[in-house]
Amino acid sequence: MAGLASKLVHLLPGAKPTAPAKLLTVAINNSKICKAGMYSRTSGQMEERMKPWDYKKWGYGYKFQVTEGTTKRFNDNTKVIVVEGPPGLEKTKFAKELAEEFGMLYVPGVSMEDWYINSYGYDLRDLDWQFHYNKNKSFDEKKFAQDPQGGHNGLDRMQLTLQQMRAFSYNDFLTHLFNTGQGVVTEKSPFSEHVFIEAAHKMGWVDRTSRVLYYKRRMQVLQHLLRPNIIVYLDAPTDVVQAKIRERSKTTHPWEANSPVFENTGYLNMVYEEKMKNVYLKDAAQYSKVLTYNWSEGGDTEVVVEDIERLQLEYFDKYDKQQGDWRQHKEDGYSMLRRRYTEREWINGAIDSVEYLDADNVTLTAEEMIEFCNVACKLPGNMHAEGYNEDTGEKASWFHSGRPKESAAYGFDPTGIDHQEMHMYFNERKQRKANGDANWWNFQV
Repeated sequence: MAGLASKLVHLLPGAKPTAPAKLLTVAINNSKICKAGMYSRTSGQMEERMKPWDYKKWGYGYKFQVTEGTTKRFNDNTKVIVVEGPPGLEKTKFAKELAEEFGMLYVPGVSMEDWYINSYGYDLRDLDWQFHYNKNKSFDEKKFAQDPQGGHNGLDRMQLTLQQMRAFSYNDFLTHLFNTGQGVVTEKSPFSEHVFIEAAHKMGWVDRTSRVLYYKRRMQVLQHLLRPNIIVYLDAPTDVVQAKIRERSKTTHPWEANSPVFENTGYLNMVYEEKMKNVYLKDAAQYSKVLTYNWSEGGDTEVVVEDIERLQLEYFDKYDKQQGDWRQHKEDGYSMLRRRYTEREWINGAIDSVEYLDADNVTLTAEEMIEFCNVACKLPGNMHAEGYNEDTGEKASWFHSGRPKESAAYGFDPTGIDHQEMHMYFNERKQRKANGDANWWNFQV
């Protein structure tokens, strides 16, 4: 993807010469754009990348957009590979091996663990006992496996939360790709998430209004994201998937034992046979290369690597849908995408722009929001942006590339938390911590 195809100067009569436009799709010599092949470590042909841009320190604002080139860091493996498939097939192990072989960054799939556990290791679910409103109490994949209709419409809230987190995760690894040139391998994506809410709605586990809100947000979010270059689908018959789930429930996933979700053959067939394979993958194949493997007995990652190296990812027409999201033609196009993803502001704008007030199962009232903010801010590290939280031992420096100090986890405004009860709580917990109390933060005044 790197390298510039040609430099053309377009002059109108009487116009002064300007800097040549950087056109990326004209010349045959532009091998990285036209051939777009991938090479593994084993092949010995994998290119080294330039020194990455330190976007976490410097960001990528307008002044860098016009001076700091983007595609010069791209190489043959500057791609996004998404691994999809039913649970129990060791997709994580496979994705890590694939990333290692292609010199790409492995990004774990998003889960509710990422929502509840903050970057300091503290778990908001430990404060569940302080919530009085049911909408504020936790609901995650473990509770879903045990009771998909539990948690007072918990699945509605979980699906909307996962939608938002997948958008942020996808944005963040695109930021990494555009600033460093290193490709990414991940599990699941915002593009396949609708499969699960569709199946859950048909099962009667998700309310119609929550589904409507999901699709309204989906339309706003996906238009800004680039589809994966490659989708690798690890497949297995439903009875095999169920057998593997039962086996792992004896060791690493005890919450899946006798699960009304995973023992429901109709639900699994609906998700992975009907919705995923027959609808999503067929549609996705127009834009991404899709590779499907029977992974009932596991498989050989090396075989998949060889198949990826043989893929023809080149394009011959600027109107082709295949790989079309990544065809920006000019250097400016890549730089604008890089700035959008690095600044990250578009996601909240896309989500907040959706006005739909009928989704009562997921929309918090003013009282519910106040309670959530008051309890969530008690979790160490949640009061301010990362780097500014004194309760975790941090001392903010004069230069910090993160969010402003007034910003807090979950988007609440800590400046509004000023009533007497909260002051009493913070004063007491400061004393508890000084006294060495192991439970210095998990109490109620």
